[in-house]
Amino acid sequence: MKVIGEYGRYLMASFMVLLGMAGMAHGGFAVWLGLATFFVLAALDLLSSKDVSVRGGAGKWFYDGVLYLPLVLLYGLWILFAQRIAEGHLGLFNALGAIISVSFLTALAGLPTAHELMHRKHPLEILGSSLYLTLFALPMNDLYHVHGHHPFVGTLADSDTPRRGQTVYGFVYSSLFHGTVTAYGLEKARLAKQGHGPLWWKGRVTLALLCVATWVSLFCFIAGPMGIVYLLATLAISFIIIGGFNYTQHYGIVRAPGTPLLPHHSWNHLNTFSRAITFEISNHSEHHLDPDKAYELLKTYPEAPQMPSIIICFLASFIPPLWEKRIAKPLLTHWDTHYASPAEQRLAMEENARAGWPIWVNPSAA
Repeated sequence: MKVIGEYGRYLMASFMVLLGMAGMAHGGFAVWLGLATFFVLAALDLLSSKDVSVRGGAGKWFYDGVLYLPLVLLYGLWILFAQRIAEGHLGLFNALGAIISVSFLTALAGLPTAHELMHRKHPLEILGSSLYLTLFALPMNDLYHVHGHHPFVGTLADSDTPRRGQTVYGFVYSSLFHGTVTAYGLEKARLAKQGHGPLWWKGRVTLALLCVATWVSLFCFIAGPMGIVYLLATLAISFIIIGGFNYTQHYGIVRAPGTPLLPHHSWNHLNTFSRAITFEISNHSEHHLDPDKAYELLKTYPEAPQMPSIIICFLASFIPPLWEKRIAKPLLTHWDTHYASPAEQRLAMEENARAGWPIWVNPSAA
């Protein structure tokens, strides 16, 4: 990464989307290029070492501006995708490649940048996050993330904290559904305090519906009659990818409700490329301690709970026996015995019992 430098590391996501755009523009087998970049990234991250270095060597203009570049490129990718669909020459195999490539690139380049912007305060930054999330048909997702996930992380009240024994397949759609319903409830309550109904024209619900309707209409206008089929298929896979990455951030960690949030309540993935491609989401402990801190200023916590490469964890999570045996159980055994408080150990063993896992800590002795 020294060769790439401080500027190059945060341009990686945009570069991957550019390659995906080139493949989509070329057509044929090249539509698979977006997915190919993901596997190259996975290999590089697996081979890279832990990176606990401090960021912040570039200008503030760069760290802020680079958050918007993938937004323009991703919409360009989707437009090219729609044009390919309209031509009707993809064929089944390349149609699958185009759908998967667009899904992966949208998640890899769109989710981390949307996440960073949703924690900021300026209306332009919130708008940028909503435009990213519109590609996922989830323009209000930031409301749950900021006002639901962060306060309740590690507790049963947080649907973004996967429980022990819960597979990624059971987690993905339940967490998205709960988050969407909760976001609607939060906005409804906010508007009610102002004397407005949930569909007030200046409220987030109406804006969200307009954003999604406009984007879906534009995409289908370009793509033609089959556009909605491709769109729904791409969104379904995108949801799985989003859920898969969320799954690895807090899996199995417990926290007693009302207790302070500490560094050990998040998993960290500090491999070089994990940090770069996620805009430091993988530097997770510090983010939860100070959600408003800009990504380039986050400190690493090498003494906090660590997982391997976030990409390798993502791939392993879709093979539940492999995930549990090789990653989850060994790391949670260490978490329970080295990080958990006595109250957390009791909660952890209750979760183990519920999941049918061994009881590796004696709660009475904790």
